[in-house]
Amino acid sequence: MPPPRSLRRPLTALLAVLAALAFSLTPAAAADPAGAAARELPRLQSLYVAMPDGVRLAVDVWLPPGATAGQRLPTILETERYWRSREHAGGPENDPRAGAAGRWNARGYAYVLADLRGTGASFGTLDAELGSTLIADSGSLADWIAARPWSNGRVGTTGVSYGGDTALLALGLRNHHITAAAPNSYDFDPYEDLIRPGGLLIEPRVAVYGALLRILDQAGGTTCETSDETRRLCGEYGLTGAAPKPVDGPDGPALRAAARAEHNGNANLVDLARNGAHRDYTDGPEGWAVTSVAERSRAIRAGGIPILTDAGWLDAGTPNGVLSQFTGLSNTQESWIGPWNHGQGYLADPFQPSRPLTGDERRQIGDRTFAFFDRYVRDGELPDGSRLVHYYTLNEGTWRTTDRWPVPGTRNQRLYLADGNTLSRQRPTPAPGRPATDPLTLDPTAGTGPLDRWNTNLSGDPVSYPDRAAVDRGLLSYTSPPVHQDTRVTGLGRVSLDVTGVSGAADGALHVYLEDVAPDGRVTYITEGQLALADRAVASRWTNPDWRRLRTPRTYAAADAAPFPQGTPQQVTLDLQPTSVLFRAGDRIRLTVAAANPDSFQLLPADGRAEYTIGRGAVRPSYVDLPVVG
Repeated sequence: MPPPRSLRRPLTALLAVLAALAFSLTPAAAADPAGAAARELPRLQSLYVAMPDGVRLAVDVWLPPGATAGQRLPTILETERYWRSREHAGGPENDPRAGAAGRWNARGYAYVLADLRGTGASFGTLDAELGSTLIADSGSLADWIAARPWSNGRVGTTGVSYGGDTALLALGLRNHHITAAAPNSYDFDPYEDLIRPGGLLIEPRVAVYGALLRILDQAGGTTCETSDETRRLCGEYGLTGAAPKPVDGPDGPALRAAARAEHNGNANLVDLARNGAHRDYTDGPEGWAVTSVAERSRAIRAGGIPILTDAGWLDAGTPNGVLSQFTGLSNTQESWIGPWNHGQGYLADPFQPSRPLTGDERRQIGDRTFAFFDRYVRDGELPDGSRLVHYYTLNEGTWRTTDRWPVPGTRNQRLYLADGNTLSRQRPTPAPGRPATDPLTLDPTAGTGPLDRWNTNLSGDPVSYPDRAAVDRGLLSYTSPPVHQDTRVTGLGRVSLDVTGVSGAADGALHVYLEDVAPDGRVTYITEGQLALADRAVASRWTNPDWRRLRTPRTYAAADAAPFPQGTPQQVTLDLQPTSVLFRAGDRIRLTVAAANPDSFQLLPADGRAEYTIGRGAVRPSYVDLPVVG
């Protein structure tokens, strides 16, 4: 499948998310150097730092102007998958990190940015994406920083997306120099929250991402000139003629070339994504358990390091991850779930037009991060045990704060699928002689568009859903009467369907969408859920770990998978991605059921041909449960 039309922004935009946030911030004045006669340290150094196994990482160290060895600076550490900086054949380009570094420096911090092993100008070979060896390097870098004559011994880890993943995963090392972490738009559990939500591969999205990683790493000898496709991707992502920045000194370019030669055998994320259909998949050092914060939860809790998190309601499954963090980690934590795309570059409230965030909006996000690190890295404050989630309600524009989830005052509102494609609060009653089923045929063209929630996590593009009225006419939709009063839904909804496979269902899938129907007929996407029907088995709630406490107990293990039967009704439960939304008085609530979303997910079955019936009878009703607050 060709890559989505939305993949057009240069990769520089992804690398510069934090720089864009910091650009709009008003910095605090830097402290005067201790001792006017002390030797002034370089403003920027690019050098290699050796890890315990001898692998050398390329590191940029930015210090405040006039910094001296006796200042004892707090440090911000980021580890980068997509090159810490780059240069083109015509010479080095403006460093997108310079703005972020300058703002951190102006606030009195050292800023350290490293190419992860096996990437950029660093040596080594990636044996696994987000693997154990790669994460351990963050601890070694923190030790190296603490030993510098300018360090106060405290390090804060941060980053966006992949860099956010490494920032949080590093807490499992229990390194005593790392005293705070602020992951931005990170994936708590890459299996469920990004690559295989509901067990379904986001194949059209991850294929392009995997190709870009191969170009960045020159894996298998892949370069911009390998094929027409790689030339096109390099042009779209600003990689034509680009290379990672070398370290300082005359040997820098030669060392970079030697380092990049070691990337040839890097692990291929697409292989893991495609082969790892089940959560318990492993292949040597690769596996979903290795990439997940969940597997390090005990060590992260024991370390007690405070965490600040930013995520968007419509950024893949990252809000699910934030709530997993809240229920699974007892650490002091403060999380913000807002109307944002991946990295907080754009407004993403489906009831409003998408637009770039204003300078003031970016400043508010950045100021929170500054204040957080000031407490725990600059000043060495001890965690106070507070645990807060600040969340924005779509279609209302209001922020609220809670220290519990589900939010206090939440009650379940069940809406049943009923006659005439309606949703009813009344359980169906027996109706002899009348069919209580509706046909559902897989439509291989009915998707959610090029700018949906699953695209932004891999591209940084805005999130924008068109009016879904036309798409819904070709799907199976059930709509409530107008709500009598404003109704706020906050949390994880759940859909239970009585499903019978008619044909092609053995390896099928279902997708469900929660939508708002305005009085003028406009249909607005709110959230969704999906499930590979082979993974429909529900486990005992006692086996559900704390981080999955809010989700239907489900293992996604190979041993629990089974083909979907044909001709025999099955109760299938799908979790909706969490949301907070206001249904205004006069609006109607809609649930739409589909058997495919070709814009973001693999087709199951692969030939795109399947038929089902959805039951709505009295004995085996189908319904949606919504967490209504107030």
